[in-house]
Amino acid sequence: MRRIFILICVLISFLSLASCRQERVKLLIGGSGWNKIAIIDKETKNIEWEYPLEKGWECNSVACTDEGNILFSYKKGARLISKDFSIIWDITSPEGCEMQTADVLPDGRILLAWTGHPSVILETDGKGNVLSRTEFETDIENPHAQFRQISKNESGNYLVPLMGGNSILEISPEGAVQNEVKPSSGYFSVLKDETDGFYWVACGDRHVLLKINMQTGEVQSEVTSDILSDVRLFFVAGLCSSENGGLYVCNWQGHDNDAVKSASPQLFEMDKSLKVIWSLNDNVNFGMISDVCIMK
Repeated sequence: MRRIFILICVLISFLSLASCRQERVKLLIGGSGWNKIAIIDKETKNIEWEYPLEKGWECNSVACTDEGNILFSYKKGARLISKDFSIIWDITSPEGCEMQTADVLPDGRILLAWTGHPSVILETDGKGNVLSRTEFETDIENPHAQFRQISKNESGNYLVPLMGGNSILEISPEGAVQNEVKPSSGYFSVLKDETDGFYWVACGDRHVLLKINMQTGEVQSEVTSDILSDVRLFFVAGLCSSENGGLYVCNWQGHDNDAVKSASPQLFEMDKSLKVIWSLNDNVNFGMISDVCIMK
C-alpha cells in the first residue's frame, strides 16, 4: 500500500512539473522606434532572442507562424525570418507607401497591408506568393496617417481602423465598404473578444481602450487610466488575447516626453475584470512596444 502511495505521489509531482513547463509563455514584442524585435520569457521578463532593426524601420506588427518563424512589418516592407535569422521572404511596399500590417491568419495565410493611394491589402502563402490583392481609398491624404493594423473578420472582410480619421471601415476583398462605425477616433488596432463577440479597440493618442459592438459602433465598456491600477495609458497600440482569457495591451510611449518618468509599463495584461495582473516596465532593457503576440 505504501509503495502505491509513493508511486501516486511521484506521478502527481511529474504531472505538476510537466504542466509548469507547458505553461511557460514566450512573448514576441516589437515597436516603432525600438531597434529590435525580441522574444521574452513572460515569467522572467528576460530577452531570449532578438533581431536587430535598422533606424527608421518603424515596426508596428509582429506575428509568428505555426512553424515558429517570425513575421514583422518595417515600414518599407514585411519580412518572414527563421529563428536562426535566415530571411525566408521579404515583400517591399512601393515608394511613398508604408507597410504597417503583417499578421498570420488562422488558416496560415499571411495578411499584409500598406498605406498609400491606393492603400493595398495582400494575402500570401507561407512562401510569399501573393494569393489576393485588395485596393481601397481611406480618404486620408497623408499615407502615414491612414492606418496601422488591419485585421480580417470571420465574414472574410477586412477591418480597417483609421488612425487619422474617426471611422473603422469594414471592407470586402473587392475593396467595397460594407460597414463603417465611429465610436471614437485615432484608432491603432481592433481585436475580437471571443467570449462575448464584441471588439476591443485601441484608440492611440486618445489614451483609451474601448469595447464596442462592431455592427453598430455602440460602446460596451471604456478603459482609461482612472480604472487601471499603476498604469497610465499613453498611446494605446497593439492588442493580443492572453493565454488566461484576458488581454495584452501595448502602451506605446513615443509621443510623451515624460513617459519614462511616469514609471508606467510599456506592456501589460489585464484579466476579464479589467484588473492588471502582469506588466513589463523596464525602459533600460526595452524600448517602445507597439505590438505583441504569443509564440506558438
